[in-house]
Amino acid sequence: MSRRARIYRVLLAVACVTWVELGGSGLVAATSIDIGKEGVGAAPAEFNVSRGRWKIVGDATATAGLAIEQSGVQTTEDRFPLAIYKTAAVKNAEISLRLKADGGKSDQGGGIAVRLSGPQDYYLVQVDALRDRVLFSLVSNGASEEIAGVDADIASHSWHTLTVRAVDNQFTVSLDGVWVFTGFDRTLSRAGRVALWTKGDSITRFDQIEIEPLQ
Repeated sequence: MSRRARIYRVLLAVACVTWVELGGSGLVAATSIDIGKEGVGAAPAEFNVSRGRWKIVGDATATAGLAIEQSGVQTTEDRFPLAIYKTAAVKNAEISLRLKADGGKSDQGGGIAVRLSGPQDYYLVQVDALRDRVLFSLVSNGASEEIAGVDADIASHSWHTLTVRAVDNQFTVSLDGVWVFTGFDRTLSRAGRVALWTKGDSITRFDQIEIEPLQ
């Protein structure tokens, strides 16, 4: 075997190990996630659930009459439920979804986790309907550090469109089609998973989930 061939095989092996660790492959085309494959009452087929109680529910106000619901948790260890998209890992992408805060005494809201390498390491864009805030945070080893945040009118029991455009160290966040802020951070520089996120006893519904990879 030539030296060039040996180098190629080593590089290929390294690339394969990297993607196995991430648990998937890169997304190459815009994707709109079909949340109704398993029907009402089932777990969402396109997601791996990490904590929480996630299921498909009927909702006449949802785009296709169906939504993904996280129905709230109480225990400390389950405080941040995640539903992690199975299919691909991305670094630079625009992720958009609709969410509705439908209940919760101590928390109401939800968000999008990006560049997720595990349940305790990711960037988070969230809406907080109790406190009327939109936040961008780094979650590292389970500890959350706020990077940017603004006050916003976030009505409970109403759908809101949340969008994050992640390009290298720049994260542009929009709510209901209006830019709210741009945050900057370099900590997580590799591709990672996209996930739905909620907090505490929030009862939150999601639909119209779209992921568009960016160059």
